[in-house]
Amino acid sequence: MRCIPILFLFSNFAFGWGSTAHKFINLKSTYHLPESMADLKKDSLFYRSYASAPDYRKDYSDTSFFSEEKRHYIDIDAYPDFKNIPHSLDSMMTIYGRSYVWDVGTLPWAIVLTLDSIKDQILRHDYAKAESTMSDLGHYVADATQPLHCTKNYDGQLTGNGGIHSRYESGMITAFQSSLGIVIDSVRYIVSPLDYAFEIIYKSQSLVDSILLADTYAKNISGWSGSGTPPPAYYTALWEKTGSFTQERIQTATIAIASLWYTAWIDANSVTNVLYTNNSIPSDFTLNQNFPNPFNASTTISFTIPENDHVSLKLYNLLGCEVSTLLNAGLNSGVVHRVIFEAQNLPSGLYYYRLETTKNILIKKMMLLK
Repeated sequence: MRCIPILFLFSNFAFGWGSTAHKFINLKSTYHLPESMADLKKDSLFYRSYASAPDYRKDYSDTSFFSEEKRHYIDIDAYPDFKNIPHSLDSMMTIYGRSYVWDVGTLPWAIVLTLDSIKDQILRHDYAKAESTMSDLGHYVADATQPLHCTKNYDGQLTGNGGIHSRYESGMITAFQSSLGIVIDSVRYIVSPLDYAFEIIYKSQSLVDSILLADTYAKNISGWSGSGTPPPAYYTALWEKTGSFTQERIQTATIAIASLWYTAWIDANSVTNVLYTNNSIPSDFTLNQNFPNPFNASTTISFTIPENDHVSLKLYNLLGCEVSTLLNAGLNSGVVHRVIFEAQNLPSGLYYYRLETTKNILIKKMMLLK
């Protein structure tokens, strides 16, 4: 738990991952977004520019539960048997008390709270506000991928590694920013954002010891005593030991952010079941390729119909046997209809989905990979 002077906080924790990494992560997250989100994707430089905005909003005198400062971390290992704690905020406060949960940090619940705000803003078509909140979400999710934001030993103060937080997330990243890169991937719909946030945090926490060992190694190799400014040789050695999993954490951050943005987008459009493209009203019978494809757990199928009609959407296996009825209802024309398909109970493999109206039939295939 964090009980250090405010001046020390400003000195060492002003920028979460560090301004350089936060800007990189927010910018690169847009690269994973599908073209259906083009209007939000095109403002990638906005997300980059405002990546660190939440850091400047911190008010260390604010004791409200979701105060800005508490949104950036969770000292997850401050909880006994932390890998088996309930994820529900109500359950956590019942077991540990509001004050303790607040003091340990509210990061996973802040992620979900911010995600819900994005969904509401998209639903209202307030895209300017949505982009601002999306940028904030990028910051919080990136913090969850930073191991030292997920431990009570956040600055190495418990193991003789004092100051490692800033050296790792700012000093090293700045020195090796030219080595950062991502692989463009597909987003996926996140069925349970809270559980997803905890999964990211658990993985981050598991890397804390590796950072601390790397810090000790870098000091020994560079001959740096720990006092004053670290020499370049220290950061070279630190990157040697941590660069691989740091790259993985940054890659994970970009995909997680894009997937959560996409989840908010899908949820918002599922509420109204309407999405207009370039202000045109669809008038054809179309069945789009499910996205993402291949997929794990869930995917979205979209289609249009030329007139009001009764529609069925069914899933078949390779033997032609019906596996599931995804939709069986009367629908209106003039809108893009979306169906979110969750396949937790199906084995991996190739499937066919069949859209049928009273006059037309279209079939496409999808791949489920678990």
